[in-house]
Amino acid sequence: MENMQCAEDLLREFLVFRGFTNTLLAFEAELGTDVGKEFQVDKLLDLIFSTYIPRFQAENLVGLMNFFKQLFSSSTTETILVATLSKLEISILRCYIVHAIRSGKRDKVIDFFNMFGNDLHDKGQDWTPWFAIPYAKNPISDPEFHIYFTKEWYEALQLSVRNFFNEIFNPSHILPSGLHAFILFVQFYMKSPLLVFFCSTNLSF
Repeated sequence: MENMQCAEDLLREFLVFRGFTNTLLAFEAELGTDVGKEFQVDKLLDLIFSTYIPRFQAENLVGLMNFFKQLFSSSTTETILVATLSKLEISILRCYIVHAIRSGKRDKVIDFFNMFGNDLHDKGQDWTPWFAIPYAKNPISDPEFHIYFTKEWYEALQLSVRNFFNEIFNPSHILPSGLHAFILFVQFYMKSPLLVFFCSTNLSF
């Protein structure tokens, strides 16, 4: 709890320093609700499956996955978590592509591969056939992609993601401290030189 309080105070100082008063007010309001008191898996699932994917926010989706991978890779004992999350990430990104195809937004798939295609190609994981999906006449009936368009696959993916985050955020699982997680978050999303300094010097609070 002390680490979390320190993280909250540090965030307040950062927002005041940058003059983000509206964000500070929103942050204080969030702390007054249940959302600010504990991690809620349902909120994360809504962010992925009800916001980022249906609204075609690919950069936010990839950024969220990268944030969690960076969070877990900071601990040498969490290699299994990183490996599991990497597998889930593949399915989540393919879910994004499938949703775009279903919605008739093949241009969103092309944009997605323009942004992240090189990284996906370098990672392997059988992404090569997927580069052709925006040009496929009927990918739903293609044996290569058919399973990803089924309701069963989508529901299984949601369940797997839910189970994963329920497991890692249960009270018995030891995660990096709240402060360390916060610093990684701000470093990743805000690119703050101040936070980069904190991380590079490995200060303890």
